[in-house]
Amino acid sequence: MRNNPLIYLFRKTWHYSAGNRPVVIKYWTMFIVANALTLIFGPLIAAKIIDIVQKQGITERNINLLFLLLALPFLLDLVFWMIHGRGRVIERQNSFLVGTNYRKFLLSGVMMLPMQWHTDHHTGDTINKVENGAWAMTDFSEEGYAPIASLVELIVSWGMLIYFSPPAGLIVFVMIVVTAWVVIRFDRVMMSQYDELNRMGNHVSESVIDAITNITTIVILRVERLVIQSIANQIDKPKALYWKNICLNEWKWFSVNMCCTFTAGVITAIYFRQHIGTGPGVLAGDVFLLWYYLGKISGLFNRFAEKYSQTVKQKSRVVNAEELAKEFKNKELPTRGLPEQWRRLCIEDLNFSYHTDEGADLHLEHISLCVNRGERIAFIGTTGSGKSTLLKLMLALYPLRAVRLTVDGEVIPGGFAGISSITALVPQKPELLAKTIVGNLTMGAEYGMAIIRHYTDMACVTEVIEALPRKFESMVKEKGVNLSEGQQQRLALARGLLACHDKEIVLLDEPTSSLDIVTEMKVYENIFRGFRDKTIISSIHKLHLLPMFDRIYLFENGTITASGTLAELLAESSQFRDLWLKYHEHQKRVNDPQG
Repeated sequence: MRNNPLIYLFRKTWHYSAGNRPVVIKYWTMFIVANALTLIFGPLIAAKIIDIVQKQGITERNINLLFLLLALPFLLDLVFWMIHGRGRVIERQNSFLVGTNYRKFLLSGVMMLPMQWHTDHHTGDTINKVENGAWAMTDFSEEGYAPIASLVELIVSWGMLIYFSPPAGLIVFVMIVVTAWVVIRFDRVMMSQYDELNRMGNHVSESVIDAITNITTIVILRVERLVIQSIANQIDKPKALYWKNICLNEWKWFSVNMCCTFTAGVITAIYFRQHIGTGPGVLAGDVFLLWYYLGKISGLFNRFAEKYSQTVKQKSRVVNAEELAKEFKNKELPTRGLPEQWRRLCIEDLNFSYHTDEGADLHLEHISLCVNRGERIAFIGTTGSGKSTLLKLMLALYPLRAVRLTVDGEVIPGGFAGISSITALVPQKPELLAKTIVGNLTMGAEYGMAIIRHYTDMACVTEVIEALPRKFESMVKEKGVNLSEGQQQRLALARGLLACHDKEIVLLDEPTSSLDIVTEMKVYENIFRGFRDKTIISSIHKLHLLPMFDRIYLFENGTITASGTLAELLAESSQFRDLWLKYHEHQKRVNDPQG
């Protein structure tokens, strides 16, 4: 019963109306009162008019009474809208709260999921689930009056039928049970179809987002038609199931309508049978009331079937979104850090694989290293050697099965998660937002312009910003397409450095790879000067930066093959010497191609 679509969504509405629940009770009560008044007194007034006209005709003696009775429906409607209209305003205001609360719940939960989860799940699928679920909650909570009005209508109409004819009330009860059973049986099948249609819709969203976010590649390769056709095929894929769903829905409507029509005919026939030979004793008003409430119940079930089908769709979208919520955990951002006067941080025997299967190939194997406070560490090695992976692990972006992490000889509970609050990573790939320069730099946090300029100076990007038409208020287009690659990277670097201002350990994953040598050297000089009290660990590809670092770690195939100062590595590691010589020979050829 708890999983019935109506009960399920009313429970969700109540849950996400937190802080506003007394108001929910208020407008639900207003709907009950408004509909009950109209359903009880409206037909009684009409029946009274019919009975007076039938018995007395229209005379001078009763004309004033008839005029008064004719005015009552207007007054009744006025009272109805004073109550119902105000309730609808309050309900729609609350529906905004419900939708935003649910969207915030999903977004905050997704944001807190581990990086491994985001790696395994497509962005388009996630966006589709969040948006469809949030809109379904908004739509249902905005139209909650409809099932409440239907319930009141059912109870009042059924009660009136029992009053006029107990057998009719019994027959209607049987009809209610049978019709509800028919609707639920149909919608149980349709619910599984909606679930499958939602999954197909998720896949379409994945393809659309992939295409739009990679439009530059698609245009450059001139594969627009192929991509459009591929997406069109996915859009058409649900057609057979959708048509099947449509046919099933029409059969449901047919069944409901036939049940209602048959029941109305049977009840009327019984009523007529009971009054054979009574002649004028049967009042037209009584017949009117009988037909009125029968019509109400028949219309109610047609509306109920329509509303229930819509509710089933809404529930399927919320359930689709709840697949995300199943992954949520009560995770809080870590607040632990390192001791105030810590001196040495050590990683011992770290092993890691991006693949979660047992026995999968390791991407990092037997990694052990130590970092002194305030030290400048460089990670070097070929692409895919494990440098970036280790930096991500140090930020606790991926779970580790086992690692021993110590500070000054004491084990840190929770491993890297225990120090992630005092660690920040500046990535190589700039991910810019469609916001102003300031919006990209601050990510919504409040900083003064002096502080912002300090970090744009550090990243050597202030002059670039000042050259833009609106300077720091200039808009960055989606993915930063109106900036060069180097400008994008420097802007992202400034943002990263600003985020690192209160961190003790700064991780840099080749954040200057797109810069020329002179600018890159200046940026690193600025970073080391501005962050002289921080521990800096940087993955680098350009070896001319190595003299600026205190210690160097050489990676190859997921292992550390050599470590030491630049002088020590040149003296003791043939592998490093070969790498060093090849790099400088390459630079010489680049700088002097005629040589």
